[in-house]
Amino acid sequence: MKKILRLFAFAALQLGAVASHAQATDSWPNRPVRIVHGFAPGGPIDHLARLLAAQFHEHFKQSAIVEAKPGAGGTMAARYVARSAPDGYTLFLMASGHAAAPSLYGALPYDAVNDFTMISMVAQSPFAIIANPNAKFVTVQELMKKAKAAPGTIDYGSGGNGSGMHLAAALLQSRAGVRFNHVPYRGGSATALAVVSGEVPIIVTSMAGMSAYIDSGKVKPLAVTSRQRFALYPDVPTLAETVLPDFDVTAWYALGGPKNLPPAVVAKLAEMVRVTLKRPEVAEGLRLQAADAWSTTPAEAQAFVAKEVTRWTQVVRDEKISAQN
Repeated sequence: MKKILRLFAFAALQLGAVASHAQATDSWPNRPVRIVHGFAPGGPIDHLARLLAAQFHEHFKQSAIVEAKPGAGGTMAARYVARSAPDGYTLFLMASGHAAAPSLYGALPYDAVNDFTMISMVAQSPFAIIANPNAKFVTVQELMKKAKAAPGTIDYGSGGNGSGMHLAAALLQSRAGVRFNHVPYRGGSATALAVVSGEVPIIVTSMAGMSAYIDSGKVKPLAVTSRQRFALYPDVPTLAETVLPDFDVTAWYALGGPKNLPPAVVAKLAEMVRVTLKRPEVAEGLRLQAADAWSTTPAEAQAFVAKEVTRWTQVVRDEKISAQN
């Protein structure tokens, strides 16, 4: 009899836990949500996170707080989110460098695919080679010629070791048979200021966040990394049409959270992203960041990130790219 009573008690506890979980999911969010990213405040991903956060209150009647955790190409933020409770109150705005981290860093304390629940892709933007107007080259062809003639003498800035910017530059060097000197910065905003001031002659960065500098003439885009020219700056050539046929790399941003996020919460968030990206003011905000809106289903986002991890693992291995080159 005691055994039967214990079984009934255990079953009651389980049912209570299920009911409590369902109630928590139904009432989500009932307190502020954090949107974490892995780069310094003020950069493209920070602006994108704030763009999403600004819409959060209107959609959920609850606030969202943007929290930057820069370091190691975004892996510090990824680790933090992967270890967070899967309750929907800690979200991760990841950048494309997330897909390369497993092959660039020896032993990450998380799985880049399986330790995260994807909600939706959010935006995409080409990378670009951006030059200070006083640099000793005015075209990407001239840049590559000088780099081949004097390996390692031309500095370039990126958003940090292992970032998507760094990876695009490393692949560019490997494919073109040139070598630049990598100067890592803590995020896109610091990288942009470095090339504007002339601290470095060029940077490899996402076009997101560079429009104001380009339009004012403070920097000059030499080429974009996407296969097609970027609609916002149609006069800027691609690497594929100038020096590297078939070169095609773009920056992407996606919203996710820890693994095992409740499906109901994922569905609510995916709908918020979908609605948000259709808003005219959000489209304009993305345009100012030189990015295109990109809404997907959670399943599509999960599959895309998995495919990107596989892709960049192969590239890093084949091209012998490290987090320090």
